[in-house]
Amino acid sequence: MPSNYLDNRGGIHMKLRNFSLILLLFCVSITSAQRMMRQGAESIDWVKKLDLTDEQAKQMAEIQEYFRSEMMSMMDNPSGDRMGMMYAMQDIQKERDKKIKKILNKQQYKKYDKELKAQQKERRRRMQERGRGEQRRGQGQRKGIN
Repeated sequence: MPSNYLDNRGGIHMKLRNFSLILLLFCVSITSAQRMMRQGAESIDWVKKLDLTDEQAKQMAEIQEYFRSEMMSMMDNPSGDRMGMMYAMQDIQKERDKKIKKILNKQQYKKYDKELKAQQKERRRRMQERGRGEQRRGQGQRKGIN
């Protein structure tokens, strides 16, 4: 065998190893990003926050899990229509809130609703900050092009 054949084989193994490492890092970053998206905001301990009874806590957990899985299946199978998906998720949230309202007393539901609104406000604020960061990066890129 020619000596450069062995040299090329070593190069192929190096390239394959580098490609595999890059692919692994890419998969890990995708998985990590998906996990962060799914976790979203910090989960709220409704049992403590609303002073739920054992029965209410059980029902609340069942409702939350059912609707969480509904929303996750929507996110796992996107239709490409972002607005349609957003409206469908809002419908799911409204249905969840109706079911939760049935198991809470008026004072508990008022706290629940207030906490959800605060969480939505915080989520919007973070999205706006993210948007401003992208705009700043985009402006810097445009300056370099001109």
